[in-house]
Amino acid sequence: LYPVDVRYRPLLATQGEAADDERDLYQAIASACDELSAPGTGDILIFLPGEREIRETAEELRRHHLPHTEILPLFARLSVEEQSRIFKPHRGRRLVLATNVAETSLTVPGIRYVVDSGLARIKRYSYRNKVEQLQIEKISQASANQRAGRCGRVAAGVCIRLYDEQDFALRPAFSDPEIRRSSLAGVILRMKALRLGPVEDFPFIDAPPRKAISDGYQLLLELGAVTAENTLTPIGHQLAKMPLDPRLGRMIVAARDQGCLREVLVIVAALSVQDPRERPQER
Repeated sequence: LYPVDVRYRPLLATQGEAADDERDLYQAIASACDELSAPGTGDILIFLPGEREIRETAEELRRHHLPHTEILPLFARLSVEEQSRIFKPHRGRRLVLATNVAETSLTVPGIRYVVDSGLARIKRYSYRNKVEQLQIEKISQASANQRAGRCGRVAAGVCIRLYDEQDFALRPAFSDPEIRRSSLAGVILRMKALRLGPVEDFPFIDAPPRKAISDGYQLLLELGAVTAENTLTPIGHQLAKMPLDPRLGRMIVAARDQGCLREVLVIVAALSVQDPRERPQER
């Protein structure tokens, strides 16, 4: 709604010292907060890749002793009560340290300034290791512009990017859609159960790579969900009815046949949710 002044402040190692990306990032954020504290009032939204980086940055900023400033972390695993603190009225200035949950999912009120690390934790499926990994990656140009727009909602804002303009220009225009970075075993299984035809011929807006489709079929074959001709087996029909990763569903089917369903349900429940332990911010 309002113009946003974008400034580039790339990380630079201290003269005569080797580069330390993490230390440089925390120091650069503190310097950016100093720069943004001069123009006037208004809260600052700082984008970081994950929970650990948020905690480390919060410690660095507390040591920095910014006057009349409250530091509020914001990430998905915080309790609802802690997350709701950002919506409560306050005096002075707030520094909100957030993951990309504040990029589109949640609008933090009163933001006048943004500090963008240019990084995010992106979930990608590894075909080699057969697991999903959360890796720190550079965000796309679209995500960077979305982050900058967070400070132009209530008044003219300033966005400091902790990377240079050339780096921004070399980034991909858009983030990879989830279907291009996930395991397709569950997608293939449900498409076959719903009789939507071969996944290779389905008109996806962003078609997944052939390698991902082959990997999905191979996993389903190992689980006994499809035959060598890629048709569903009785086990495949059972797995398609479960709103679970096919590997976890296969554990339940096997546990039922082996007479240990109650014990395996506990294990599957633990594997299918995020870490249930809550860690209060002050501890």
